[in-house]
Amino acid sequence: MELDEKFGSVTLDVRFDCMMPDKCSNGPQSWDGALTWTGLDPFSHTAIGKIDHTWNAANSAELLDLSTKISAYSPVANPAATRWESEGAEIRCDKISSNTPGCTFHKYIPTWVMNFDKTPPAVAHAWLIQSKLPTHPGSKAANKPLFYLPAKEKNQHNRDPDDNRKVICPDSWAATYGNPDATKVTEISSTDKVSCDEFAYASSYNSGGMPTGMGGMNEVDTGNDCMQTYATRVKQGEWHLYDDVRTAAPTWREKCGRSAMSG
Repeated sequence: MELDEKFGSVTLDVRFDCMMPDKCSNGPQSWDGALTWTGLDPFSHTAIGKIDHTWNAANSAELLDLSTKISAYSPVANPAATRWESEGAEIRCDKISSNTPGCTFHKYIPTWVMNFDKTPPAVAHAWLIQSKLPTHPGSKAANKPLFYLPAKEKNQHNRDPDDNRKVICPDSWAATYGNPDATKVTEISSTDKVSCDEFAYASSYNSGGMPTGMGGMNEVDTGNDCMQTYATRVKQGEWHLYDDVRTAAPTWREKCGRSAMSG
C-alpha cells in the first residue's frame, strides 16, 4: 500500500469473517506490523496478518465461505471510514475431491495466455470460437470464463472429461473424417498425424460434450453440431484456419468448435 501524504495517516480495520457462523468460528488475528500508515518516509508499508478459522463440516459436500472486509480510517478524511470489500478475496473451502479440506479464492478469475508462437493453429481456433460464437468460452472481453472439470474421481458428477472429448472428437475422427488438406508437421515429428482439436476444452463445463444435467453450459448431441474448420500451413511460419466447405457454412450460432490440425 502507498499513502498520499495529504491523509496524514490511515488506520486499517481488517475483518476475515465466516459467512456461516453456525459452522465456522474465528480465531484471533496476528500481524507482523502496525496497521497504521503514517505517510512519512518510506511511503510504502506492508503488514502481513494471520487468522485461524475452525470449520465444523458435517459432510464432504459442505462449503466454507470466508469474506474479507477492510475499513480505512483517516483523521482528515470525510467520511470517517471507507470500506473496501472484494469478491475476489472471498475464500471457499471444501473436501469434495479429497478427505483433506482445500481452499480457493473461488470468485477470482485467473487469466491464461495461450502460446501463439508455439501452436498458432490451435490458438487461432480458440480465438475464433471465443470471439465469434455467442457462448464466447474463455473470453475475458465477454466475461465468459472457462470452468474447469477435474478428473472423474474428483468432480461431483463422476464425469470423465474424456467422455466429453468422445462426443466432440470421437476416436479416429480426424483420420477418418478430418479435412485431408490439414497440414502435418513431419519435420518436427515423423509420426505426426492430423488431430481433432475442440474448443471449449473437454476438461471444462463449457465443453459441448458436457451434459446439461451435470452442469454443462453448451451441450450438443455430436461434434457435427460444432463449427468445422481445418488448419493449413501456407509457408514456414504462416498458418491459415479455413472453413471446412465440405460441411454446411457456419451460422455463427454454434456452441463449440471442431478443427482438424497437426497434432
